[in-house]
Amino acid sequence: MWWFLFPHCMYHLIRWFPKNNRLKIRILILLLSVGFLLPQFYVLLVEQSSRYCGQHLFGLLIASIVVTFVMLGFTFLFVLMDPIPFEVKFAFNCYGGLTCILGVLFIILSSLATECQNNTPILYYYSLATAVLSGISIGIYALLLPFWILNRLYRNSVLDKKGRTGICYEPVNCCSCIWHV
Repeated sequence: MWWFLFPHCMYHLIRWFPKNNRLKIRILILLLSVGFLLPQFYVLLVEQSSRYCGQHLFGLLIASIVVTFVMLGFTFLFVLMDPIPFEVKFAFNCYGGLTCILGVLFIILSSLATECQNNTPILYYYSLATAVLSGISIGIYALLLPFWILNRLYRNSVLDKKGRTGICYEPVNCCSCIWHV
């Protein structure tokens, strides 16, 4: 689920900078985003990765590369667009559900793939690292989810920026990045 967390964080990071002075941070974010593909393609191109493994880690690697390309698209949109249209937000949240499922699959299959450590070590350690990142991301969103639901059910009870009220107004007053897209 780190594929969902990264564009979310970049959305908030870019808005900390003035609108007329965002070129350098945009270039840095875009280069960092493209850099996520390099280790995945390295693992894909290593001959050992195509060996037999009891779990479907190679298929998950391919899915991870596809999802990373979609992550790049959302990151580019969030960095360049202001404001973000509702349709893009809706598509991004649907994408978040997909990455959550993929992250859970990485966690389950990586925990069951201990025999792959000997056959395909690079693929196994990549899957393990992705599983850890996904677990951390799922944990972060699990902490935020009750607040999002409560704010949706009882409008502006958790955070109302215009009215400067809500139970979370003070904690997110100076760091709105922990709230939402």
